[in-house]
Amino acid sequence: MVKYLIGIAIFIIVVPLVFKLIDVIRGNSNGNKEDELTPADFERYKKSIHQNCSKEEFDAFFAFLRHYKGGYYRRRKGEVIYRDYTGREKGDLKGIFYNIVFSNPNLSTEDKEEFRMFIISKGVTGCNARPDYETRDSRLSNRKETEDEYEKKEVGNKGEAEVRRLLSRLEYKGYLVINGPVLEYNGRRVEFDHIVIGNNGVFALETKAFGSSVNGNSKASLFIDKGDKWILRKNGNNRELKSPTEQILLERDHLKGILHSAKEKIDVKPILVLSNNDLFLKNNIRLEYEVVLLKNLEELIDNSMVNRIFEEEKHFIAQIIDEHRKNA
Repeated sequence: MVKYLIGIAIFIIVVPLVFKLIDVIRGNSNGNKEDELTPADFERYKKSIHQNCSKEEFDAFFAFLRHYKGGYYRRRKGEVIYRDYTGREKGDLKGIFYNIVFSNPNLSTEDKEEFRMFIISKGVTGCNARPDYETRDSRLSNRKETEDEYEKKEVGNKGEAEVRRLLSRLEYKGYLVINGPVLEYNGRRVEFDHIVIGNNGVFALETKAFGSSVNGNSKASLFIDKGDKWILRKNGNNRELKSPTEQILLERDHLKGILHSAKEKIDVKPILVLSNNDLFLKNNIRLEYEVVLLKNLEELIDNSMVNRIFEEEKHFIAQIIDEHRKNA
């Protein structure tokens, strides 16, 4: 009788534990795999998506995003109690939508809309209005843009997309790349095209598509003359451009202020990137920043030594920048 009662007691205690163990195992084989996805996985999958990527490549990237919970962790007593996409990851998703997904001829309108709605659900801002995917003419009409305004935007967007593609090569070399951040410091917000962080320093990049057309690069000449005058010669005509110097130095000083406020006494190297590789450049004055054609940008950054930065410092600098970021 005693043995019988002991057997019943063991059964009552052990069986629930067995079922609980089964539930844990099932959880480990299903949901917890999502918890194991890291920011490094995000960076790897991000590099697999590119302009005119195939439907299969897009689907693989999108499948990853559906399972990835984000690179921002909030912990309590060592336990992760909250995860979300970082500001940098949200900015990357926004750039991927506008520079890759939106114009991709291999994707259906349904694919594009599903992706847009998904990134909105993850907290990405600035893409709440449904774009007109169908025709260029209707886009012009809906946005009430003139043809010149439309072409200027298209040229600029293509130029930035070209720079993003080149910077993805730097990421393979270990550089950290932040695209399109709006950073706030001392009550002022400044938008950057790109920030690059390497073991050799921090670089603030401003992109201009001088001389380009909606069809891509175009033959033209750019002269930078005394008095900071910028003259573009194209098709036999000269046109004076607004000097980007004030904008570029403002971005440099803004970023330096942010880093120095965190006691990171490092310099920032400003670079003006000319995305039109068919442009002839003649710089006749000394500037406080580099002016470089896109095809020479990688070499310029690789051969620059602004500050010696250790690997862990790179990620700390990126975190400081992310803390000042005011856009997705």
